[in-house]
Amino acid sequence: MSADMTKPRKHRHRRNYTFMVISGDSDGSTKRLHLDHFQTQVLAYTAFALVLILICYIIFSAMTITNLRSIQVDQKSQIQTLTEENVKLTASNETLGNEAQQLRAALNMRLENEQQSAEEAENNAIPSGFPLTGSANIDYAVDDVNSTNITKVDDRNSEEEGNPLVLFSAASGSNIIAAGTGTVQSVTSDAKFGNYVSIDHGNGYISIYRNSGTPIVSEGDEVDRGDILFVVDGNNTKLGYQIQKDDTYINPEELIEING
Repeated sequence: MSADMTKPRKHRHRRNYTFMVISGDSDGSTKRLHLDHFQTQVLAYTAFALVLILICYIIFSAMTITNLRSIQVDQKSQIQTLTEENVKLTASNETLGNEAQQLRAALNMRLENEQQSAEEAENNAIPSGFPLTGSANIDYAVDDVNSTNITKVDDRNSEEEGNPLVLFSAASGSNIIAAGTGTVQSVTSDAKFGNYVSIDHGNGYISIYRNSGTPIVSEGDEVDRGDILFVVDGNNTKLGYQIQKDDTYINPEELIEING
């Protein structure tokens, strides 16, 4: 006999697992479930996998909840920050609105003042002011350029021809003044009165002052209404006053403001 035949054979033992389920019936019957080794391993691995999945799900859920809480905290912080910024922006908007309203009011007031100033300047440029300080006697006359004299006009000679002129007899100590704002256009001699000053008011009007006194303004001077052109003393009480509109003589009494 060979050596292999003399060796004893090893017997494999099959492992069987028995799960007993004992019911609570009155008959005391017992139910058994027999599983072999492979089935037991499958059951164990399956249980392990389920436990592992459950553990992973719990961990994932915990991490998700933690993350969501962190996001919620951040969102609350952002909401609080945005709320504070909104409050600040609302206050700033109210402040800007008040400032804009004040600026509009100031601008409207400025425009009104500028418009009023422009209207005043326009009115002041019209030679409607009285050309003398103090009181004076007034005669209406015409100036014929072909004559050497001024002709006073009354009911008897109302048809006299010539450029209209107002003849003032002023008291000593009075001043001959500009009837409106403008620029001195010319300062020359005058054959009938002695000296001649004309002011261009920039709106088509030219006022003319004829007097034997010495002019105290020069050609090109800017004058305001009321500025002195001549000082009146006992030797130059007569003033011949004329107005041109667009190079045509007009009657000064139609424009001049005579008070009293």
